[in-house]
Amino acid sequence: MKPILLGALPCLLMAQVQPRPIPYAELAARLRPGPEILRTEALLAERARDTNAIRGFLREGPTLSLSAGPRTSPQQATTTDQAVELDLPLFLSPRLRKDLLNSYDQASPLLRAAARIEARFHLRLAYLDAWAEDRIARWRDLDLDTLRDWLRVARKRVETGADPAFQLSLVEGEWLRAQQDRDEAHRFAREAWARLRLLTEVPVAPMPLEEPGAPVLPPPQGLAERFTGSVLPRALGARRSLEQDTLRVQEAIAQSRWSLRGTTSREGEEHVTRLGLAYRLPRPGETASLRQVRETQIRVMEQDLASQSMNLEARLRAALDRLEAARQTDLPQPVGLDRALKAVELRLVEGKERPSEALPIRRQLLEAHIAQVKRLRSLHALVAELEALTTGDLS
Repeated sequence: MKPILLGALPCLLMAQVQPRPIPYAELAARLRPGPEILRTEALLAERARDTNAIRGFLREGPTLSLSAGPRTSPQQATTTDQAVELDLPLFLSPRLRKDLLNSYDQASPLLRAAARIEARFHLRLAYLDAWAEDRIARWRDLDLDTLRDWLRVARKRVETGADPAFQLSLVEGEWLRAQQDRDEAHRFAREAWARLRLLTEVPVAPMPLEEPGAPVLPPPQGLAERFTGSVLPRALGARRSLEQDTLRVQEAIAQSRWSLRGTTSREGEEHVTRLGLAYRLPRPGETASLRQVRETQIRVMEQDLASQSMNLEARLRAALDRLEAARQTDLPQPVGLDRALKAVELRLVEGKERPSEALPIRRQLLEAHIAQVKRLRSLHALVAELEALTTGDLS
Protein backbone atom coordinates (compact mmCIF):
# COMPACT_ATOMS: atom_id res chain seq x y z
CA MET A 1 0.00 0.00 0.00
CA LYS A 2 1.41 3.35 -1.04
CA PRO A 3 1.84 6.00 1.67
CA ILE A 4 -0.48 9.01 1.57
CA LEU A 5 1.29 12.34 1.48
CA LEU A 6 -0.93 14.37 3.81
CA GLY A 7 1.34 17.41 3.63
CA ALA A 8 0.62 17.91 -0.06
CA LEU A 9 -3.17 17.69 0.39
CA PRO A 10 -3.74 21.27 1.64
CA CYS A 11 -1.63 22.66 -1.20
CA LEU A 12 -3.61 20.60 -3.69
CA LEU A 13 -6.92 21.84 -2.27
CA MET A 14 -5.74 25.46 -2.37
CA ALA A 15 -4.71 25.04 -6.01
CA GLN A 16 -8.15 23.68 -6.81
CA VAL A 17 -10.16 26.44 -5.13
CA GLN A 18 -7.97 29.33 -6.26
CA PRO A 19 -9.95 31.24 -8.93
CA ARG A 20 -8.51 31.59 -12.40
CA PRO A 21 -7.40 35.14 -13.21
CA ILE A 22 -9.73 36.80 -15.70
CA PRO A 23 -7.91 37.78 -18.92
CA TYR A 24 -8.62 41.11 -20.53
CA ALA A 25 -9.93 39.42 -23.69
CA GLU A 26 -12.85 38.01 -21.70
CA LEU A 27 -13.64 41.43 -20.27
CA ALA A 28 -13.64 42.94 -23.76
CA ALA A 29 -15.95 40.19 -25.01
CA ARG A 30 -18.44 41.02 -22.22
CA LEU A 31 -18.35 44.77 -22.82
CA ARG A 32 -21.59 46.49 -21.84
CA PRO A 33 -23.06 49.37 -23.90
CA GLY A 34 -21.46 52.29 -22.09
CA PRO A 35 -22.42 55.98 -22.09
CA GLU A 36 -20.54 56.63 -25.34
CA ILE A 37 -22.42 53.91 -27.21
CA LEU A 38 -25.80 54.81 -25.71
CA ARG A 39 -25.42 58.52 -26.48
CA THR A 40 -24.38 57.73 -30.04
CA GLU A 41 -27.32 55.36 -30.58
CA ALA A 42 -29.72 57.97 -29.17
CA LEU A 43 -28.30 60.62 -31.50
CA LEU A 44 -28.50 58.35 -34.55
CA ALA A 45 -32.04 57.31 -33.65
CA GLU A 46 -33.04 60.96 -33.50
CA ARG A 47 -31.36 61.69 -36.84
CA ALA A 48 -32.94 58.58 -38.36
CA ARG A 49 -36.33 59.95 -37.33
CA ASP A 50 -35.48 63.21 -39.11
CA THR A 51 -34.39 61.42 -42.26
CA ASN A 52 -37.40 59.09 -42.31
CA ALA A 53 -39.69 62.09 -42.02
CA ILE A 54 -38.43 63.54 -45.32
CA ARG A 55 -37.77 60.45 -47.41
CA GLY A 56 -40.93 61.20 -49.41
CA PHE A 57 -42.30 64.56 -50.46
CA LEU A 58 -44.09 65.26 -47.18
CA ARG A 59 -42.80 67.35 -44.31
CA GLU A 60 -45.15 65.58 -41.90
CA GLY A 61 -47.92 63.01 -41.89
CA PRO A 62 -51.06 63.69 -43.96
CA THR A 63 -54.27 64.85 -42.32
CA LEU A 64 -57.42 62.91 -43.12
CA SER A 65 -60.83 64.10 -41.99
CA LEU A 66 -64.33 62.71 -42.45
CA SER A 67 -67.54 64.61 -41.84
CA ALA A 68 -71.18 63.65 -42.17
CA GLY A 69 -74.44 65.28 -41.19
CA PRO A 70 -78.12 65.54 -42.03
CA ARG A 71 -79.25 67.41 -45.12
CA THR A 72 -81.23 70.55 -44.80
CA SER A 73 -83.84 69.17 -47.19
CA PRO A 74 -84.96 65.80 -45.87
CA GLN A 75 -87.26 65.30 -48.91
CA GLN A 76 -84.22 64.36 -51.04
CA ALA A 77 -83.33 60.72 -51.73
CA THR A 78 -80.45 60.80 -49.25
CA THR A 79 -80.82 62.51 -45.92
CA THR A 80 -77.07 62.70 -45.12
CA ASP A 81 -74.19 64.67 -46.65
CA GLN A 82 -70.66 63.16 -46.44
CA ALA A 83 -67.25 64.70 -47.11
CA VAL A 84 -63.68 63.33 -47.02
CA GLU A 85 -60.75 65.79 -46.90
CA LEU A 86 -57.04 65.02 -47.28
CA ASP A 87 -54.25 67.52 -46.53
CA LEU A 88 -50.69 66.65 -47.69
CA PRO A 89 -48.03 69.11 -46.36
CA LEU A 90 -45.32 69.23 -49.03
CA PHE A 91 -41.56 69.44 -48.53
CA LEU A 92 -40.15 70.82 -51.78
CA SER A 93 -36.39 70.82 -51.04
CA PRO A 94 -34.88 67.78 -52.80
CA ARG A 95 -31.28 69.00 -52.50
CA LEU A 96 -31.48 69.40 -48.71
CA ARG A 97 -33.18 66.01 -48.45
CA LYS A 98 -30.41 64.36 -50.46
CA ASP A 99 -27.65 66.07 -48.45
CA LEU A 100 -29.13 64.94 -45.14
CA LEU A 101 -29.59 61.35 -46.30
CA ASN A 102 -25.98 61.21 -47.57
CA SER A 103 -24.65 62.76 -44.35
CA TYR A 104 -26.55 60.24 -42.24
CA ASP A 105 -25.34 57.27 -44.31
CA GLN A 106 -21.72 58.46 -44.03
CA ALA A 107 -21.83 59.47 -40.36
CA SER A 108 -23.63 56.50 -38.80
CA PRO A 109 -20.82 53.90 -39.27
CA LEU A 110 -18.13 56.40 -38.21
CA LEU A 111 -20.00 57.53 -35.09
CA ARG A 112 -20.70 53.95 -34.03
CA ALA A 113 -17.06 52.96 -34.58
CA ALA A 114 -15.84 55.98 -32.59
CA ALA A 115 -18.18 55.09 -29.72
CA ARG A 116 -16.87 51.51 -29.68
CA ILE A 117 -13.26 52.72 -29.68
CA GLU A 118 -13.84 55.05 -26.73
CA ALA A 119 -15.78 52.34 -24.87
CA ARG A 120 -12.95 49.84 -25.31
CA PHE A 121 -10.42 52.47 -24.21
CA HIS A 122 -12.36 53.22 -21.01
CA LEU A 123 -12.70 49.49 -20.36
CA ARG A 124 -8.94 49.11 -20.69
CA LEU A 125 -8.37 51.90 -18.19
CA ALA A 126 -10.88 50.37 -15.75
CA TYR A 127 -9.15 46.98 -16.08
CA LEU A 128 -5.73 48.52 -15.43
CA ASP A 129 -7.06 50.43 -12.41
CA ALA A 130 -8.68 47.32 -10.93
CA TRP A 131 -5.54 45.25 -11.49
CA ALA A 132 -3.20 47.90 -10.02
CA GLU A 133 -5.35 48.61 -6.97
CA ASP A 134 -5.70 44.88 -6.26
CA ARG A 135 -1.93 44.43 -6.49
CA ILE A 136 -1.33 47.38 -4.15
CA ALA A 137 -3.92 46.07 -1.67
CA ARG A 138 -2.19 42.67 -1.57
CA TRP A 139 1.14 44.34 -0.91
CA ARG A 140 -0.44 46.35 1.89
CA ASP A 141 -1.62 43.04 3.39
CA LEU A 142 1.92 41.67 3.13
CA ASP A 143 3.29 44.83 4.75
CA LEU A 144 0.86 44.53 7.65
CA ASP A 145 1.78 40.88 8.20
CA THR A 146 5.45 41.82 8.11
CA LEU A 147 4.99 44.52 10.72
CA ARG A 148 3.08 42.07 12.90
CA ASP A 149 6.15 39.80 12.88
CA TRP A 150 8.45 42.75 13.48
CA LEU A 151 6.31 43.76 16.44
CA ARG A 152 6.96 40.40 18.12
CA VAL A 153 10.68 40.68 17.40
CA ALA A 154 10.85 44.25 18.76
CA ARG A 155 8.94 43.25 21.91
CA LYS A 156 11.36 40.40 22.62
CA ARG A 157 14.39 42.64 22.07
CA VAL A 158 12.99 45.25 24.46
CA GLU A 159 12.18 42.59 27.07
CA THR A 160 15.74 41.23 26.87
CA GLY A 161 17.19 44.73 27.07
CA ALA A 162 18.75 44.63 23.61
CA ASP A 163 16.82 47.77 22.54
CA PRO A 164 15.28 50.68 24.40
CA ALA A 165 11.48 50.88 24.79
CA PHE A 166 11.02 53.62 22.18
CA GLN A 167 12.08 51.16 19.47
CA LEU A 168 8.95 49.11 20.25
CA SER A 169 6.83 52.27 20.17
CA LEU A 170 8.13 53.04 16.69
CA VAL A 171 7.02 49.63 15.41
CA GLU A 172 3.63 49.93 17.13
CA GLY A 173 3.01 53.33 15.58
CA GLU A 174 4.06 52.10 12.15
CA TRP A 175 1.78 49.07 12.51
CA LEU A 176 -1.21 51.31 13.26
CA ARG A 177 -0.43 53.46 10.23
CA ALA A 178 -0.04 50.34 8.08
CA GLN A 179 -3.52 49.24 9.15
CA GLN A 180 -4.97 52.52 7.91
CA ASP A 181 -3.05 52.25 4.65
CA ARG A 182 -4.27 48.67 4.19
CA ASP A 183 -7.91 49.65 4.77
CA GLU A 184 -7.63 52.54 2.34
CA ALA A 185 -5.98 50.32 -0.30
CA HIS A 186 -8.80 47.79 -0.04
CA ARG A 187 -11.36 50.59 -0.38
CA PHE A 188 -9.64 51.80 -3.55
CA ALA A 189 -9.60 48.23 -4.87
CA ARG A 190 -13.33 47.79 -4.24
CA GLU A 191 -14.12 51.11 -5.93
CA ALA A 192 -11.98 50.18 -8.95
CA TRP A 193 -13.78 46.83 -9.21
CA ALA A 194 -17.14 48.61 -9.05
CA ARG A 195 -16.09 50.87 -11.94
CA LEU A 196 -15.08 47.80 -13.90
CA ARG A 197 -18.47 46.18 -13.23
CA LEU A 198 -20.18 49.18 -14.80
CA LEU A 199 -18.43 48.49 -18.11
CA THR A 200 -18.35 44.71 -18.35
CA GLU A 201 -19.95 41.59 -16.91
CA VAL A 202 -17.90 40.40 -13.94
CA PRO A 203 -18.90 38.84 -10.59
CA VAL A 204 -19.98 41.08 -7.75
CA ALA A 205 -17.12 39.89 -5.55
CA PRO A 206 -13.67 41.01 -6.76
CA MET A 207 -11.63 38.36 -8.54
CA PRO A 208 -7.98 38.32 -9.63
CA LEU A 209 -7.25 39.74 -13.06
CA GLU A 210 -4.65 38.47 -15.45
CA GLU A 211 -1.37 40.36 -15.50
CA PRO A 212 -1.20 42.93 -18.31
CA GLY A 213 2.37 41.91 -19.09
CA ALA A 214 5.15 44.14 -20.34
CA PRO A 215 3.95 47.17 -22.32
CA VAL A 216 4.95 47.32 -25.98
CA LEU A 217 5.51 50.97 -26.82
CA PRO A 218 4.84 51.83 -30.48
CA PRO A 219 7.41 53.74 -32.53
CA PRO A 220 6.56 57.45 -32.64
CA GLN A 221 7.13 57.75 -36.38
CA GLY A 222 3.90 58.15 -38.33
CA LEU A 223 1.56 58.36 -35.35
CA ALA A 224 0.53 61.96 -36.12
CA GLU A 225 -0.24 61.04 -39.73
CA ARG A 226 -2.24 57.99 -38.65
CA PHE A 227 -4.21 60.19 -36.26
CA THR A 228 -5.31 62.46 -39.11
CA GLY A 229 -6.96 59.57 -40.93
CA SER A 230 -8.19 57.70 -37.86
CA VAL A 231 -11.78 57.12 -36.83
CA LEU A 232 -12.11 59.67 -34.00
CA PRO A 233 -11.31 62.87 -35.96
CA ARG A 234 -13.18 61.57 -39.01
CA ALA A 235 -16.22 60.93 -36.84
CA LEU A 236 -16.15 64.54 -35.64
CA GLY A 237 -16.10 65.77 -39.24
CA ALA A 238 -18.99 63.48 -40.15
CA ARG A 239 -20.90 64.65 -37.07
CA ARG A 240 -20.41 68.28 -38.13
CA SER A 241 -21.83 67.62 -41.61
CA LEU A 242 -24.75 65.66 -40.20
CA GLU A 243 -25.67 68.37 -37.70
CA GLN A 244 -25.37 71.15 -40.28
CA ASP A 245 -27.60 69.34 -42.77
CA THR A 246 -30.11 68.49 -40.02
CA LEU A 247 -30.40 72.12 -38.95
CA ARG A 248 -30.82 73.26 -42.57
CA VAL A 249 -33.59 70.71 -43.12
CA GLN A 250 -35.32 71.74 -39.90
CA GLU A 251 -35.24 75.36 -41.06
CA ALA A 252 -36.60 74.37 -44.48
CA ILE A 253 -39.41 72.37 -42.85
CA ALA A 254 -40.32 75.34 -40.65
CA GLN A 255 -40.44 77.58 -43.74
CA SER A 256 -42.32 75.09 -45.91
CA ARG A 257 -45.74 76.54 -46.77
CA TRP A 258 -47.23 74.50 -49.61
CA SER A 259 -49.81 71.79 -49.11
CA LEU A 260 -51.71 69.57 -51.52
CA ARG A 261 -55.39 69.28 -50.63
CA GLY A 262 -58.13 67.10 -51.97
CA THR A 263 -61.79 66.69 -51.05
CA THR A 264 -64.51 64.37 -52.15
CA SER A 265 -68.06 64.89 -50.97
CA ARG A 266 -71.45 63.34 -51.48
CA GLU A 267 -74.47 65.58 -51.60
CA GLY A 268 -77.53 63.47 -52.13
CA GLU A 269 -77.09 61.64 -55.42
CA GLU A 270 -74.18 63.87 -56.49
CA HIS A 271 -70.45 63.26 -55.93
CA VAL A 272 -68.05 66.21 -56.03
CA THR A 273 -64.25 65.89 -56.05
CA ARG A 274 -61.86 68.82 -55.73
CA LEU A 275 -58.02 69.03 -55.87
CA GLY A 276 -55.91 72.09 -55.18
CA LEU A 277 -52.90 73.71 -53.47
CA ALA A 278 -52.74 75.72 -50.28
CA TYR A 279 -50.09 78.25 -49.26
CA ARG A 280 -49.55 79.41 -45.70
CA LEU A 281 -48.65 83.06 -45.47
CA PRO A 282 -45.65 83.85 -43.23
CA ARG A 283 -45.89 86.05 -40.19
CA PRO A 284 -43.89 89.28 -40.28
CA GLY A 285 -40.22 88.58 -39.49
CA GLU A 286 -40.73 84.81 -39.33
CA THR A 287 -38.22 83.97 -42.08
CA ALA A 288 -35.46 86.16 -40.65
CA SER A 289 -36.05 84.79 -37.16
CA LEU A 290 -35.84 81.17 -38.34
CA ARG A 291 -32.62 81.89 -40.22
CA GLN A 292 -31.09 83.59 -37.18
CA VAL A 293 -32.01 80.64 -34.95
CA ARG A 294 -30.47 78.19 -37.41
CA GLU A 295 -27.25 80.19 -37.78
CA THR A 296 -26.91 80.48 -33.99
CA GLN A 297 -27.43 76.74 -33.54
CA ILE A 298 -24.81 76.02 -36.19
CA ARG A 299 -22.28 78.29 -34.48
CA VAL A 300 -22.90 76.63 -31.10
CA MET A 301 -22.58 73.18 -32.66
CA GLU A 302 -19.39 74.09 -34.50
CA GLN A 303 -17.82 75.53 -31.36
CA ASP A 304 -18.69 72.38 -29.42
CA LEU A 305 -17.23 70.10 -32.09
CA ALA A 306 -14.18 72.35 -32.47
CA SER A 307 -13.61 72.02 -28.73
CA GLN A 308 -13.83 68.23 -29.01
CA SER A 309 -11.41 68.30 -31.96
CA MET A 310 -8.90 70.40 -30.02
CA ASN A 311 -9.27 68.02 -27.09
CA LEU A 312 -8.39 65.08 -29.35
CA GLU A 313 -5.33 66.91 -30.67
CA ALA A 314 -4.28 67.81 -27.12
CA ARG A 315 -4.64 64.16 -26.09
CA LEU A 316 -2.42 63.14 -29.01
CA ARG A 317 0.28 65.72 -28.23
CA ALA A 318 0.30 64.75 -24.55
CA ALA A 319 0.47 61.06 -25.45
CA LEU A 320 3.37 61.66 -27.85
CA ASP A 321 5.26 63.60 -25.17
CA ARG A 322 4.71 60.79 -22.67
CA LEU A 323 5.78 58.26 -25.29
CA GLU A 324 9.04 60.08 -25.93
CA ALA A 325 9.78 60.25 -22.20
CA ALA A 326 8.86 56.60 -21.69
CA ARG A 327 11.15 55.39 -24.46
CA GLN A 328 14.07 57.13 -22.80
CA THR A 329 13.62 55.39 -19.45
CA ASP A 330 13.63 51.70 -18.63
CA LEU A 331 11.03 50.14 -16.38
CA PRO A 332 12.81 49.00 -13.19
CA GLN A 333 12.53 45.38 -12.12
CA PRO A 334 13.01 45.36 -8.34
CA VAL A 335 13.38 42.21 -6.29
CA GLY A 336 10.15 40.66 -5.01
CA LEU A 337 8.73 42.58 -2.08
CA ASP A 338 8.31 39.53 0.17
CA ARG A 339 11.94 38.48 -0.36
CA ALA A 340 13.22 41.99 0.31
CA LEU A 341 11.18 42.34 3.50
CA LYS A 342 12.35 38.94 4.72
CA ALA A 343 15.96 40.01 4.21
CA VAL A 344 15.38 43.15 6.30
CA GLU A 345 13.55 41.13 8.95
CA LEU A 346 16.50 38.72 9.19
CA ARG A 347 18.86 41.60 9.89
CA LEU A 348 16.39 42.85 12.49
CA VAL A 349 16.27 39.46 14.24
CA GLU A 350 20.04 39.15 14.19
CA GLY A 351 20.42 42.60 15.70
CA LYS A 352 22.18 44.04 12.67
CA GLU A 353 19.36 46.56 12.27
CA ARG A 354 17.25 48.32 14.83
CA PRO A 355 13.54 49.11 14.16
CA SER A 356 14.40 52.80 13.75
CA GLU A 357 16.71 51.75 10.90
CA ALA A 358 14.62 48.92 9.42
CA LEU A 359 11.29 50.76 9.27
CA PRO A 360 12.41 53.43 6.75
CA ILE A 361 13.98 50.72 4.59
CA ARG A 362 10.74 48.74 4.66
CA ARG A 363 8.66 51.77 3.68
CA GLN A 364 11.02 52.66 0.83
CA LEU A 365 10.83 49.11 -0.50
CA LEU A 366 7.03 49.17 -0.34
CA GLU A 367 6.76 52.57 -2.01
CA ALA A 368 9.18 51.47 -4.73
CA HIS A 369 7.00 48.47 -5.61
CA ILE A 370 3.83 50.57 -5.55
CA ALA A 371 5.49 53.13 -7.80
CA GLN A 372 6.46 50.35 -10.20
CA VAL A 373 2.85 49.17 -10.43
CA LYS A 374 1.60 52.69 -11.05
CA ARG A 375 4.29 53.19 -13.68
CA LEU A 376 3.31 49.96 -15.40
CA ARG A 377 -0.34 50.97 -15.34
CA SER A 378 0.53 54.38 -16.80
CA LEU A 379 2.51 52.84 -19.68
CA HIS A 380 -0.29 50.42 -20.56
CA ALA A 381 -2.77 53.31 -20.46
CA LEU A 382 -0.50 55.26 -22.81
CA VAL A 383 -0.41 52.39 -25.30
CA ALA A 384 -4.20 52.04 -25.12
CA GLU A 385 -4.74 55.75 -25.72
CA LEU A 386 -2.40 55.82 -28.71
CA GLU A 387 -4.24 52.83 -30.17
CA ALA A 388 -7.59 54.59 -29.70
CA LEU A 389 -6.34 57.83 -31.26
CA THR A 390 -4.76 56.18 -34.32
CA THR A 391 -7.24 53.37 -35.08
CA GLY A 392 -8.60 53.61 -38.59
CA ASP A 393 -10.61 50.38 -38.59
CA LEU A 394 -14.39 50.72 -38.34
CA SER A 395 -14.92 47.22 -36.91
